[in-house]
Amino acid sequence: MYIEAVAIENYKSFLDRQTFQFEPGFNLLVGTNNAGKTTVLDVIDLDPNLNEPHRSDRTIPQFGGQPLNQSNFKVSLATSFQELMQLRGGNALYLPVKQAQGFELGSTNLSNEVATFIARNGQLKLHVSFRQGTYEVGFEGDEFVSGVASSHPVNSSLAAALIQYNPLDPKPSIATSNYSAHAEVSQYYSLFRQRIYRFSAQRRPGAECNTSSTNILDREAMILPYCINYLQTNDAHGHKILCAWINRVFPSVKWIQAPPTGNSFQLRCLLHPPEARRDDLSIHLSRMGSGIGNVIAILYIVLVSREPQVIAIDEPNAFLHPRALRELLTILESEGKQHQYILTAHSADVLTAVNARSISLLEFDGIVTTVTQVGLKDLHVLRGGLAELGIRMTDLHAKDRVLWVEGQTEELVMPELLRWACPEVAAGTAVLRVERTGTFSTKGIKPSEIAQIYERLSSSSALVPPIVCILLDGETRSSSERQEIERESQGKLQFLDRRMLENYLLHPEAVTATLLELDITTTPDIARDMICKALDLPDLTSDLLEIDGATVLKKVFSELSKASLEFRKTRDVPSIVAWILDNYPEHLAPLRARLRKLFKLE
Repeated sequence: MYIEAVAIENYKSFLDRQTFQFEPGFNLLVGTNNAGKTTVLDVIDLDPNLNEPHRSDRTIPQFGGQPLNQSNFKVSLATSFQELMQLRGGNALYLPVKQAQGFELGSTNLSNEVATFIARNGQLKLHVSFRQGTYEVGFEGDEFVSGVASSHPVNSSLAAALIQYNPLDPKPSIATSNYSAHAEVSQYYSLFRQRIYRFSAQRRPGAECNTSSTNILDREAMILPYCINYLQTNDAHGHKILCAWINRVFPSVKWIQAPPTGNSFQLRCLLHPPEARRDDLSIHLSRMGSGIGNVIAILYIVLVSREPQVIAIDEPNAFLHPRALRELLTILESEGKQHQYILTAHSADVLTAVNARSISLLEFDGIVTTVTQVGLKDLHVLRGGLAELGIRMTDLHAKDRVLWVEGQTEELVMPELLRWACPEVAAGTAVLRVERTGTFSTKGIKPSEIAQIYERLSSSSALVPPIVCILLDGETRSSSERQEIERESQGKLQFLDRRMLENYLLHPEAVTATLLELDITTTPDIARDMICKALDLPDLTSDLLEIDGATVLKKVFSELSKASLEFRKTRDVPSIVAWILDNYPEHLAPLRARLRKLFKLE
């Protein structure tokens, strides 16, 4: 069983119907705080009493009014005949059927059709629609399967196939007729609801409970202590596996156990291995963080469930350390492949830890939530395109825009420069270096064509933010050549006003401070003389637009260190930039003006 789709209409921040398509495996709901991620999990709980109509001036145009319509939901679950039969228990199952010519109730043709469906374990979809405390259940399958909903009068007869199994006879008995079976059919959704588990930092599994009649963990995980005791008593090897998994996620927890204490069971964590025999130092689960209880419950379900379950985890990064989260998701992906996982996240850790089958991006504009989805095929294309450019999805996660820069050094210092020069946009801007910048100078290849590759990437998916531009060094290109390239690329390729970033950094005091950090003693006056000598200029007031600033700094570092130290861009440029911003930021005023122009802030 897995959830195939969820549709939400007129509920909390959702106004117009928004539909989520899910796949077996991992499905991610990504969005900012208050975007509606947890709301989706509310609906997955299949609670028919959900009702909180959207409130905004679109639904309540007049002050003091009330929304007229109710919240509406539809959840579609994919299953198979054998799974439904197993969920139902016993040896009988009603399957709604519809009649057609040649397939009338009681006919051999219809019974044969049902038998064929059973033999190949035919696939079914169960649609649950609910609003304001009422629900309807419909089916979708082969042509003979009826899509009847529970709005059908409960006391009236229902056209159905009564399918009976005899454990001693593998061939099922099939009879098709009108039965008083509608009440049972309409309750099938509750069978699936029992197999949907939801976990969050606010939901704390039970730390102590009484004896239970079942070792199947309840949806609230309140009987978790009894389940752990049952596992330890009846499946020692399984219990050992569970403890090993928990230790991987929480290295300080060496073992868990739930011994009986009077009429109850207490779940306790041991910080020493069991062979130490120091259960007197064990810690009651209620004294541990909420994350541990949730992880124990999740891993217990993965371990003991022989049939697929739906496991929804709300913001796992809220109750787990990034390392613990990565370890948990690795275990789920490798050991719990049969289950479906629906995770909400605003952390990039989740994006890198699992191979998501679908990603839903929720966006809240202050009034309503809308969803954009990226399916498996598009994800493969997106990841492939990013990989070719040397980018990870986490580099772009939760960013509003992306600025591509010349190289690794610019990638290191540009975020700091943006925070100083363009604080309005800095936090939402991803700064990434382009791969193989020499391509922009290759003969026969127009730079604008290369820029289009990055532009197409930004427009290919809602998960990739729009491009600001590709900001390159001017290098040896003339001013007219730069302007022509900018024009041909429609502004997506732009250049610094100076030949390279280092041309903005020829500040004697900053160079002196950087050398002192590297244990090279000098003074600003000496550094100034060395810079002027390297430039073959009498002073630093001259035009520095087209000089080779990197070569100048290499000569200065070599001369002042007596050739014992070379200038390293990735190490020394960040240090120079930081000193200038802290002590003499106006030195970088020309660079600030250029950056603000890029973002159209002037």
